[in-house]
Order: sequence, then structure tokens, then C-alpha cells
Amino acid sequence: MSGAAKFAGNESHYSIIKQGQFVHLDDLCLAHIFLFEQPKVEGRYICSACDTTIHHIAKLINEKYPEYNIPTK
Repeated sequence: MSGAAKFAGNESHYSIIKQGQFVHLDDLCLAHIFLFEQPKVEGRYICSACDTTIHHIAKLINEKYPEYNIPTK
């Protein structure tokens, strides 16, 4: 069972997605490589290309995996 299927219809899990930060795994890996190669780097960094909402994520999942019928409201 995929991660999307586990969330479908289970509203208690929605707060997990709502509070999360989203980034493409390739971008995250490239950011880590870049930072490891910088000798003076310190502290924390945010790796995010754009802001999104749980509603937009639900729409994207529905477009890609319509069989899961993720609620959008």
C-alpha cells in the first residue's frame, strides 16, 4: 500500500501533511552536496523551492493517482 493510500479517508493523518515541509528529494540531495563542499558553512538551512498547502498537495495526488480519491476539502 502506498503512502497516499494510507492517508485516503483518514482525517486524523491530515495534520501530519498540513504541518510538513515539502521538497523534491533530488533538490534536497543537491543542497546537501553543495553545503558539504562549502568549508565555511554552519547553522541550519531551509531547502524549499515554493510554499504549498495541504489542499494543493491533495490536488496533485488526485491528478497523479486518481484511484486514491484524496479529499480536497
